[in-house]
Amino acid sequence: LLVMLHGYGVSGAIEDIYLGLRAVASAKGFVYVHPDGTVDAQGKRFWNATDGCCDFGKKGVDDSAYLAGLVEEIRGKVDIDPKRIYFVGHSNGGFMSHRMACDHADLVAAIGSLAGATWIDPAKCAASEPVSVLQIHGDADADVKYEGTAAYPGAVETVKRWATIDGCASGPDDGGALDL
Repeated sequence: LLVMLHGYGVSGAIEDIYLGLRAVASAKGFVYVHPDGTVDAQGKRFWNATDGCCDFGKKGVDDSAYLAGLVEEIRGKVDIDPKRIYFVGHSNGGFMSHRMACDHADLVAAIGSLAGATWIDPAKCAASEPVSVLQIHGDADADVKYEGTAAYPGAVETVKRWATIDGCASGPDDGGALDL
């Protein structure tokens, strides 16, 4: 099961067009869904992910429980390997993917986060077991800063935290620069 989570202000359908994951998921035999977050006062969809992103209107919706329930609903209708449940998210969806790994490590096998981050307070990520994490983040991102802010940790700090949670023997390796 691949659950794709949209960024702030867009829908799952728009993010699906942007990322093009439907064709990849279909070719690889994945069940694929792209749910929509709550609409805020400005008419923008969001996920209430972490202390850094993105419940700006303080609605307090429990998207962690919602998405875990959605996975269980899908599993009740489709035979899903419980060791192959993945979340991928862009920006706000990346933050939410981290949140799902923190809150539901027993459910989530791996996440991919494009320009997202984990909690600013490391104690809020109480993952019960290791989760594979792919963190993708450009250092020129003006919206979600690579180095982080007072509201969220940077990309390197996010990866270091997951390395600790996952019991990795060493920190991240520098794979060299990529000019994309």
